[in-house]
Amino acid sequence: MCHFIIYNGFTTVVKGGLLMKVASTVYVKEYEQLSTSLARIPVIVRCDHLGDKKDGFLAQLVLKDETKLTLDVTVMSRAFPSIITEVVSEQEFEHVNRENRYSVIMAPYISGESAKQCDRLGIGYMDMSGNCRLSIGSLYISDQGHPNKFAKKRTAKNIFDPSSKVSSLILREIMRDVTYQWKLSLLADTLQCSIGQVSKVKDYLSEQLWARMSPDGLQILKPQAIMYAWSEAYEQKSASFEVVGYHTLLSIPEFEDMVRQIKVDLGIDCHLTGFAGGVRYAPVVRYNKVHLLIRERELNAFLDAAACKQVASGANVQIHVLPSDEMLHDARIIKDQHIASPVQVYLDCMRLKGRGEEMAEAILNKEIEP
Repeated sequence: MCHFIIYNGFTTVVKGGLLMKVASTVYVKEYEQLSTSLARIPVIVRCDHLGDKKDGFLAQLVLKDETKLTLDVTVMSRAFPSIITEVVSEQEFEHVNRENRYSVIMAPYISGESAKQCDRLGIGYMDMSGNCRLSIGSLYISDQGHPNKFAKKRTAKNIFDPSSKVSSLILREIMRDVTYQWKLSLLADTLQCSIGQVSKVKDYLSEQLWARMSPDGLQILKPQAIMYAWSEAYEQKSASFEVVGYHTLLSIPEFEDMVRQIKVDLGIDCHLTGFAGGVRYAPVVRYNKVHLLIRERELNAFLDAAACKQVASGANVQIHVLPSDEMLHDARIIKDQHIASPVQVYLDCMRLKGRGEEMAEAILNKEIEP
């Protein structure tokens, strides 16, 4: 990924370091990161440390034309969009009648969602991994694409991680009806999980500003953002379950009829997903491959009944072998055919080449978003 610095309105390049007036600060590393980054800007003469505050420090930029700009830097251990919004609200109240003061968020790492929130709020950000965006008057600085240097090897599982089975189940229930305001206790009772597990999902969604908690319950605000983030994690972690390719001599409609009959005769759960499932919700594409969800314990019995052959290439049947049942949550029956839930079909379609994203978008608009 390309890294770039943009200086709007300036073309002069000057070598050398940035002059600084440094006072005692408990935020030494953060101040050094700020100063080092700004040292590359030729129009900045000096970056003075003015003093610490409760959750950061104040710095003053002195430009070549003697303009002075005050940076109100807030230092965070983790910069969630919701926390950034709270900080900006507080600073707007404090900054009344204070001119030339520019808010900057600093943290070990600023995620894409947090960066977008800073942009929306009109504030700057800089992280300790090298990413930044500052826009002060005619001065614009942007340096992007640096990976998180502070990612811990053993962090709490993301709620979208397929191995987080309980979180996945909670999300699937919530996304089943994004217009409903979910009581946490009702979710816990319905899904037979702890209130703490439900709260973990609620906290993450709220921190990203994708949902909010009200007296009436948890309200989803941005279902599209949730589903897109989920699909990214799902694709990255898809190796956590097996996908095997098979070939059938039957036509696609004939094979799907046989799948339905296997369910009737043998009681084996075979759920259509991918394009085969998606067209049952939103018929926007043609397809020549059937995707199925089948439990691991039922796979051999299904293969015996279906008489399809495993192949290394040229598969027209792909079976997603499920180690557990949460991916079957909210499955539907449409015209006597068992179909995976809109959420699951969306996730599977987003992984498909060709028109997979188009199919997923149609499902999102028709079945998931209000």
